[in-house]
Amino acid sequence: MVKTKWLVYTVIIGLIPFIVRFFVFLFYKERTFDFLFSEIDFIVFGLILNLSNINELEDKINLDKIWKTKNIGYSVLQIIVFSSILGLAYFSEIIKENLLDKNIIKICVFILCIVSFLVSYSIFNRINCIANGNN
Repeated sequence: MVKTKWLVYTVIIGLIPFIVRFFVFLFYKERTFDFLFSEIDFIVFGLILNLSNINELEDKINLDKIWKTKNIGYSVLQIIVFSSILGLAYFSEIIKENLLDKNIIKICVFILCIVSFLVSYSIFNRINCIANGNN
């Protein structure tokens, strides 16, 4: 049940910017696929995943303390990285000159999101197994 709640409350809510952007893309006459994949949407998704990791782990007392500390530390580090890249993404939108390569930012953020998703899935899978009595 924990994993199902994670999927509904975290993953689907985290995907709302993608869903909204997709609907805007469908109704916009001058469609470009570059619009469809925004690095800021990926960053928001990564931030939501890592924040949910911290939130879920903080209240659990029946977990291995070292594992719990490592995962909270990893999630905090990821939040710092995603926030820094978010600043770069905003900077690249404001500045007219192409000082930053937005494609590199998109690739980095996409890879970080995949890693964050896998880590978050493993955390919630372990919590789900413990909740079901399958240590």
